[in-house]
Amino acid sequence: MTSTDICNLALSYLSKGKITSMDDNTEEAAQCKIHYDHARRLLLRQYPWGFAKRTVKLALLAGKEPGWDFAYAYPAGCLAVRYVFDEEGASAKEEQVQDFDTAMLTGNQKALLTDVELAWCEYTYNVKDVDMFPDEFIEAFAHYLACNMAMVLTGSASIQQTQFQLYQDSIEAAKIYSAQERRKSTVFPESYAQARFQ
Repeated sequence: MTSTDICNLALSYLSKGKITSMDDNTEEAAQCKIHYDHARRLLLRQYPWGFAKRTVKLALLAGKEPGWDFAYAYPAGCLAVRYVFDEEGASAKEEQVQDFDTAMLTGNQKALLTDVELAWCEYTYNVKDVDMFPDEFIEAFAHYLACNMAMVLTGSASIQQTQFQLYQDSIEAAKIYSAQERRKSTVFPESYAQARFQ
């Protein structure tokens, strides 16, 4: 599977012919080139996909921002920060969510701001390798791409609406499959457990 294959899948949903490359001298190829990368990044940002998850120790910056104890370099290739935590709190990051923010420091350096010392970050990486995409994600991606190209290539609002509905259905299915690849027992707060089970 390649990016061209995903484009051709999207074009097939619109009953359009195949391309050999996004650099082909056709309107279909031109539309794929316009929309492909933007659509890919939007879908990656939309959900904490397991295949796109990365965890890194953050690099401390010299600068600071008022209201925050630490400023760290924004992770390379990061599309969306999900959690910031210290090493000791890694296993409880979803229950004990730490505050963070982003900002541009002097010199146009993007920074991640937090009060967490020696911070780590879990984030969604800008995955470009199509071989990393699960089939369910590819299905949703192709329908979303088809939706974005529908009006230019078909002139039909009805086809565009159909592709958007199919995208919504397939992206929800992709999220369910992604969630099934994670397993974590629910930890109830002590006060809740006492009230519930006494």
